[in-house]
Amino acid sequence: MTLDVDDLHDVLDRATDAVAPVGMAARALSTARRRRTRRRGIAAGLASAAAVAGVVVAVQGAGGPTAEPPASPATTTTAPPTPAEPLVAPDIPLDRIQDRWDPRGAEGLPVLDLGIPRVLPLVDGGTGAVGTAVALLESDGETLLVGPDGTQAALDLPDGLGTQRSVRLSPDGRRVAAVGSSGFFWRDLDGDIDGGSWERVEVPAHAREGSVGWLPGSAVVVLQGYGPGVRVDLATGATRLLPHLAEYVSWAADPEGRLTYQRPADEPSTTGAALVSEDGDGGTAEAFPGPLESIQRYALSDSSLAAARANGAVVGGRPAAHDVDGLIALDRATLATRALLPVEDRAGYYADGGHLVPTSWLDDDTVLFTVLPRDAAKEYLLAWDVESGDLSRVACWPTAYDASFASDLATRR
Repeated sequence: MTLDVDDLHDVLDRATDAVAPVGMAARALSTARRRRTRRRGIAAGLASAAAVAGVVVAVQGAGGPTAEPPASPATTTTAPPTPAEPLVAPDIPLDRIQDRWDPRGAEGLPVLDLGIPRVLPLVDGGTGAVGTAVALLESDGETLLVGPDGTQAALDLPDGLGTQRSVRLSPDGRRVAAVGSSGFFWRDLDGDIDGGSWERVEVPAHAREGSVGWLPGSAVVVLQGYGPGVRVDLATGATRLLPHLAEYVSWAADPEGRLTYQRPADEPSTTGAALVSEDGDGGTAEAFPGPLESIQRYALSDSSLAAARANGAVVGGRPAAHDVDGLIALDRATLATRALLPVEDRAGYYADGGHLVPTSWLDDDTVLFTVLPRDAAKEYLLAWDVESGDLSRVACWPTAYDASFASDLATRR
């Protein structure tokens, strides 16, 4: 009787006296190897195949005078695990692309009251101490704090910061940090605003040319510019270099303080620069924007990422619906597009120019962002409902000022 490979197990089970054709053991071993890669794992598959081969040899020699001894057990080997496929963002579905919006119409949007005065700086606001601020306005001539009760006060800065300084209000509205030519400084807003309460922390010289970014909790600052980022713990004064935040790469922290940042590709790639996210256990995970092209200036919630999305595919004429500057909201786990809000203007001004910047998430569906319409005299803080596409106006201020807001205090009224 001649046996097929699939009859082998039946032969062994019934222990018949059939003699297998020459080469069956080799084919059985090959079959076992193919099956174990699909079902059982490398080590278990090799052990099973070796056992089958040994039994076959013994059966073949059972009726002869020169039966060979059973084969010695094969050595089990373990191959390295197959790397997981990198996460690449899926294409933007057409039904996720909202109507184009012209930022020059920001003044006519409905007002959303988040406890921030609608027009800044205040013309008829009260004066006095500001222990908690909802906004900070910074210009060459003055720095103003605006309290939740409408109080407005001038804040004296440390000497020697220079005109290229960065001054930012903390998320809880109770601290200010500043960096410039004379160093890095921070202070509590305890009502004493005469400049005497600033604390100086020594930071590397290159960090003095960077910008201030706050982490959630208002206890840690990240200084970022062309050189390596610098993490500053305000409670201890300890500093730590963050090489991955060099060269002005986009980054943001989630509500737990874990960073997501851009890591440029080693060479040109259709998947673009990697998005690297800290996992909280000292590890990181990578994903790739792929068809999203250039996303930058992030804001993170627990589950979503908002970014300015620059169009890198415009050659001439009117671009396709998805090839425009705009705001994009993504699911952080999958990079699937929740919504894309295209803006009406030529490519480059809003996203690459830094005139369209997500700042924070108000809730799971609402992104706060700043926009400076082309040729406008005022900049705006607006709210975007990702699901409905609705836009609202929160505050505005003259372009002579840089503004920062206490995101922890922004609540619907």
